[in-house]
Amino acid sequence: MITMAKSGIATLMLAIVGLQMWVVPEFAAGMARIAPEFSGLRGPGVVLVGMLLFCVQLALACVWRLLALAGQERLFEDRAFPWVDAITVLIASAVMLVLVGSVVIGNAGAGGPFILLLTVMSVIVGGVLALIAGVLRDVLRHAVLLQEQGTAA
Repeated sequence: MITMAKSGIATLMLAIVGLQMWVVPEFAAGMARIAPEFSGLRGPGVVLVGMLLFCVQLALACVWRLLALAGQERLFEDRAFPWVDAITVLIASAVMLVLVGSVVIGNAGAGGPFILLLTVMSVIVGGVLALIAGVLRDVLRHAVLLQEQGTAA
């Protein structure tokens, strides 16, 4: 099961690289042709979306590391906490990037109600994901404590 999960993560990471290298720049170029008045957003858009996708890649790498610890039956040790904490920080970073992107779009006069709705939804989803990561960290903490109590007995 862990091997299948790692294969899925590897596939996702390759897909994200493809998005970063080809799809996002081509989409931005196409949008610049359609709406030349907003062509100045092409560069910042590619950079911000690239950074957002990089946050996803790093979070996937953290999940990969947690899966490796689980495969070694060492998940319920203190070594797992930095990876869970990193995932939480990456989620918060992604939310901040969405907010920065929304401000950039708004300042350029390119945003509308749809962009605002997407921003609000992204912030809500990011907040929920951060809360879930926090709960999982608490579950991990309790599991580590139970395991330590079991080995001490």
